[in-house]
Amino acid sequence: MNRFKPTYSLRQLIEFEKDKAIMKQKARATLILLIGFVVYSIVASIPGFWIDYKHGIVTNISIAILFIFLSIILKYTHNHIMVTIIGTYMFMLILFFHLLMETDWSIGMDAFWLFVLITPFITNYLAGVFYGSISALSGLILSIVLFYTPLQYCLQPYGENMMQWFAIIYIVGMMSAAVIEYELTSFQIAKAETDAKLAYYQTVRANRLKEQLQIYDTNEKVIRKYKHDIRHFNRVLAGFINEKKYDEASAYLKEFDSMLEDVTAVSFCDNQIVNELLTIYTSRCQKMGFKLRVKVSVPEHFPMEEMDLTSLVANALENAVEAQERITDKEKRSIQFELTYDGRKLKLLTKNPCVIATRFTKNGLPISTREVQSGIGTSQIKSIAEKYSGVASFIQNEDSFTVKAVMTCM
Repeated sequence: MNRFKPTYSLRQLIEFEKDKAIMKQKARATLILLIGFVVYSIVASIPGFWIDYKHGIVTNISIAILFIFLSIILKYTHNHIMVTIIGTYMFMLILFFHLLMETDWSIGMDAFWLFVLITPFITNYLAGVFYGSISALSGLILSIVLFYTPLQYCLQPYGENMMQWFAIIYIVGMMSAAVIEYELTSFQIAKAETDAKLAYYQTVRANRLKEQLQIYDTNEKVIRKYKHDIRHFNRVLAGFINEKKYDEASAYLKEFDSMLEDVTAVSFCDNQIVNELLTIYTSRCQKMGFKLRVKVSVPEHFPMEEMDLTSLVANALENAVEAQERITDKEKRSIQFELTYDGRKLKLLTKNPCVIATRFTKNGLPISTREVQSGIGTSQIKSIAEKYSGVASFIQNEDSFTVKAVMTCM
């Protein structure tokens, strides 16, 4: 049943059609068509002068004037939807009088009805599924009024099939045009969403790389400093040992070891994305006065989209870091992060202290405690887990918060 479920609602389609870029493109297409119809109407009226067909001349000139007027309105209002709706109904009104007032029945009117038949495809493209269908109703009204009322006796003779089936065929045409335009618009929306997502992740990736470069630069400066001072450290340490001051030597080594913690680790596993994220969050944790405990085993390539892996790891770590920012005592801050892949399952675990009692939704998702509540991070983790046929859980035990996720990546 889900196969036939609409991808986007009518409201979403209408909102998409209001996008400035879309409106500009549709207004341009509308103007081009209007100018084309003006030229056609003027050219089509020329033979009327040769054969003295005044009725046809009046109709074509009326259509040309209508489309010139609509072009002027469009130029100043840029409202292609209004122009499409008004233009279609006015055009059908002109055809209504033309068909009723035609006295020379030797001149066939089938060409006009063929044009009416393609109207839904034009209006749906110009005004979208909803407003385009409203515009296309004008053709249906015209056919019903002329073929299913006593006015049919004022028309030139048509075949029985034409009289009985045109309105039905027109409805089929309207539905076909609506379905085609719906699918085209849905594709455009999906593409726009994908492009926006790509742009977002490219921006995130660029910021991440910039932050990494800063970490590398800091590491290089620290390493240069220690490289310059290493001889002095060795001499001091040798002096303690020669003088058999082993306690002082041990304390000195511990002090030197703690100084090396200023160098941020930049390699945790074979996966570049995981390394980049862990490098950044390790640096943040160091600045907050605690060490990020990491256990990762992820290959360079495995069956998960890079965007999903980025979102999964970044959201898990971001939520944990935010929880530590609320802890005033730096000694109590800590984050345990594990990410392992065994060739089939990807397992994620984050565990950290939490000083705020977390409330959960019926679906088991934590309710955000921010002033501007979002809950996007945890819902994103859950949706990614479900995308890969897995599960995600969020548990708070007293002052500890744990996030677990298991996904199938084969």
